[in-house]
Amino acid sequence: MSKLEIKKKLRRFLLKHNSLKEECHVVYFMVETRKILNHESSSSKYPLLKFYSDWTVHTKKDYISPEMKKIMNDMYKTALNEMANPESVKAMSPVMQFAYMEELGEEVKKFLKNHHLSLALTDERARWIKFIQLLIKVLENQPINNPTREIESFCFKPTNPGSVVGILKFKQPVDGCPSYTFNNAF
Repeated sequence: MSKLEIKKKLRRFLLKHNSLKEECHVVYFMVETRKILNHESSSSKYPLLKFYSDWTVHTKKDYISPEMKKIMNDMYKTALNEMANPESVKAMSPVMQFAYMEELGEEVKKFLKNHHLSLALTDERARWIKFIQLLIKVLENQPINNPTREIESFCFKPTNPGSVVGILKFKQPVDGCPSYTFNNAF
């Protein structure tokens, strides 16, 4: 299928589903987006969008992009700091930025804008929050394996609607802890 045909399908889909309400909507969006990225060979322009699109359709993620490696390193450093100093937990630390998928949101917005697609998904905070809640449900129990030298795996775990639980499993225990768990409510 040509890039133009895929963009037309995605445009119609976003007009019909200007608020994505089901996991299957998110999966469809990510798959069609990935097809466009493949046609353009533009994964370097949208590296996080490509990573998340790939992660969406794999039961585990073994290839770690440089962008995701940086995010995981930042999360590891934050986890170490928060474990050593629990009072230092910040609302928008790298861990919480990951939970809210802030950088992914910026790339999705850029992608939509550059392809003349509806920006409703990223322009309205409530719609973006709903999108990431659904995306996290899709990604649950689909680990990112060996993202850094210090992290054995990262995965989202099932939890209540409107919440996220993420677990960084260390290769070597840190102060006797085999992992770092974060949670947040949207």
